[in-house]
Amino acid sequence: MPNRQRGVILFIVMSIIIVVIVLATVVLRITLNQSRLTHHQVSRIKAYYADKAGMNLAFYKLRVGTWSQHATGINYYCINGKVDVAVTCLDTVTDTAIPYNVQIAVYPQSQPGINNTAKIDVKCDYSYTIP
Repeated sequence: MPNRQRGVILFIVMSIIIVVIVLATVVLRITLNQSRLTHHQVSRIKAYYADKAGMNLAFYKLRVGTWSQHATGINYYCINGKVDVAVTCLDTVTDTAIPYNVQIAVYPQSQPGINNTAKIDVKCDYSYTIP
């Protein structure tokens, strides 16, 4: 085989290797981006359901009478700890199944409500950090 043909074959092999490396890099970047997106979505869903758990806990505790409404101020109750630094939680429930701190605010009945209803505000300390 003449040297010229060996040079052409070497060029073709090197070109194929470069194309394979570029394609592998693209596939790897797409996979990493999908992994980050999935992690972010799962974290958001966990925070959403942590808030739902806080809301259901508030409904239950208010119905049973363990927690109460203040006549003029807002009562704060927490799961695993408070979200806002300036807030004082009247009761803190520890739950290892909930991965975030959840803060529940029970407002007074200052607004005319239906059958003695009041506003309940639930906050979660969800924050996403890029791994």
